[in-house]
Order: sequence, then structure tokens, then C-alpha cells
Amino acid sequence: MHDKIRGPLYMTLSALSFATMGSFTKALSVYEFSTFQILFFRGIISGIVVYFMAKKGEITLGGRTSQGKKLLFLRSLFGVIGAALYFFAISKINLANAVLLNNLSPFWVIILAWIFLKEKPSKKGLMYLIIILIGALLVIKPKIDFEVFYSCLGFLSSLFAGAAYTYVRHLRTMDNPRNIVFWFSIYSSLFVFIPMILMNYKSPNMYQMLLLVAVGVCSSLGQVFLTLSYKVAESSEVSIYQYLNIVFATIYGIFIWNQVPDMYSILGAVLIIGSGILNLMTNKK
Repeated sequence: MHDKIRGPLYMTLSALSFATMGSFTKALSVYEFSTFQILFFRGIISGIVVYFMAKKGEITLGGRTSQGKKLLFLRSLFGVIGAALYFFAISKINLANAVLLNNLSPFWVIILAWIFLKEKPSKKGLMYLIIILIGALLVIKPKIDFEVFYSCLGFLSSLFAGAAYTYVRHLRTMDNPRNIVFWFSIYSSLFVFIPMILMNYKSPNMYQMLLLVAVGVCSSLGQVFLTLSYKVAESSEVSIYQYLNIVFATIYGIFIWNQVPDMYSILGAVLIIGSGILNLMTNKK
């Protein structure tokens, strides 16, 4: 199979894996599992899957350098905070809206790279960022109620995810992808262990355990397919397919959770996805 086909295919499978993970996470929230317990199992299971998929020498103790170890820790810290906010939002609001707000992370990367890495975006890039923020407001629909609060948590999850991905941009020159994913999984489990115990750990039955395992497997598959996609194709050629995550989540939301997006959410999604596609096309040119 040609790389021009494999790249988009891997990214599509990654988007499907992450959307499926979100649906399994929402299913677990029905049984009142804490976000920390879900994250703990996700990290452990994902770490095991990645460990056995890694080649000899790819998994090292921490990072390959002292700076790499520090960046791995910070990437994991911001990543687990973002994941916790995202999972909590999934349990409380429309699945498609939570996924949509979390997918704003690439644009936080642009802003953070501008601030900390001095990578100034183009004028068109700034224009797309403004349109995206307008789209996010349409999805959140500011008003005084708890759903707005949970939507804001989903929005914040993209900020922390964006910070984590900014660290990944440094790490990719110092470490291999499987080691980065492995240690993110392990660190995320360690970070949430004590909160999980304090939040009344709940012993899962067989069905619930299968759901927890499914979250971890889907998470690791999403990361692996993402890595493979960027390995065989240029970022500008495959990044656009990440937005299929939103499409898959919408399908799950409609047919499994009976959650039909309202017109404001649909319009916001069009603005966000459209601006994202235009931004990618501009960068590709």
C-alpha cells in the first residue's frame, strides 16, 4: 500500500479509536466511576499495550537525557490534567461537543509555540484562531448553568492538551514516539493513583472491567495509529483527518446516546473544522 494511502488510513483509524474511547468513557460514567479511576486504568492498560508493541531498546528508564526526562514529566503532567478535564466533560455534556472542544488543542499549540518558542503565526493563522474561538463560543453557548461550566472544562482540556503537545514537539528530537507514549501512560497512572483512592475506588464487575480495558486499548491504538500516520506521511497531508474524530463522536452520540447536536453546535463545528482545514491548507502551500 502506498504511503499516500497509508498515512490518511492510519490517521482515520486513530480518529476512530479516540472517538470510540470517548464513547466507552461515557458508558463508564453511567456507572459512577470517578474520572481518576478511568484514567488510572487507561494509563496502565495503554502502557502495557505500548510496551509489548515496542521494539528492543525503544523503552528506556524515563528519558534518554536529563532534559528529556524533565520534558517527559511535564508533558505527562499537562497531558493528564487535560485528559482529566476531558473525561469529566464527556461524562456531563454532549459527547460530540466534548470531543469538538478538546480538538481545539492544535490551535493552543500555535499560541503556546508563539509565546514560548517564538514561532510567530501568519496573519491568516491569527484570523483562523479568532474564527475558531467564535466557533467555540457557539458550542459552549455562554449562560448561567452547570452545562456551561462543564463545557468550559472541555475547553480548558484542549489548553492543557495543547501544552502537552508543545512539549512533544521538543521531545520528538530527543526520544522515540513509543517511549513518549509509554511514559505518559505510566506517569498518568501515578498522578491519579492517590486521587482515585480518595474519590472512593469502586471495584468493577466483569462488564465494567471490559469497558475499562476497552478505554485503555482504544487510547493506545489511537496513539499508535497517530504515530504511524506521521511516520509514513507529511503532517500537512494527514492532520486534516484528525477532524474525523468529531464526525465519529457525533455518530456515536446520535445512535448510542441519543444526543443530537443543536444548530449552534453544528454552526460552531463548521467554523472550527472549516478554519482548521483552511489553516492546514495554507501551511501546506
